[in-house]
Amino acid sequence: MLEDFVRKDHPIDRLVATVEGTVPVSVANSMQALSQQLAGRRQLVLGPPELFDESDVRDGRSLGFVLSIYTARPPWNKEVDRTVDRAHLEDVKELLGEICRISGECHVSFTVGFMGESIGAVDEGRMDESLEVGFIGEWERVLDERDQ
Repeated sequence: MLEDFVRKDHPIDRLVATVEGTVPVSVANSMQALSQQLAGRRQLVLGPPELFDESDVRDGRSLGFVLSIYTARPPWNKEVDRTVDRAHLEDVKELLGEICRISGECHVSFTVGFMGESIGAVDEGRMDESLEVGFIGEWERVLDERDQ
């Protein structure tokens, strides 16, 4: 178990992908199906992404996924085992890949946040540059440097 490589009190951050605008029924159905698929597909480090579906009179419906990740912020960055960090990256890439698929098939956009800040978007089935290069690409670069 990968959790055995991490201290029990290690803080957790969250990657959040939320549908922008009105949520069509087809998107809600696709996301519900994806939630079940991800839960059964493989073992993720801290479990499968959680589907959230919240309604608010003022803001309407909010639908998306939350993926829990052990924080890599200082001083905890030195505590994250490379195997765990790489597994988290694969978890994130899998979720974002599926978000891209839903975005392309259902013609819907997603905003993506991490640690409470917006880090990018998925539109027309593609991640924007800040997600693809600035988040995923940078994470891969740091891991590759650590592996050398």
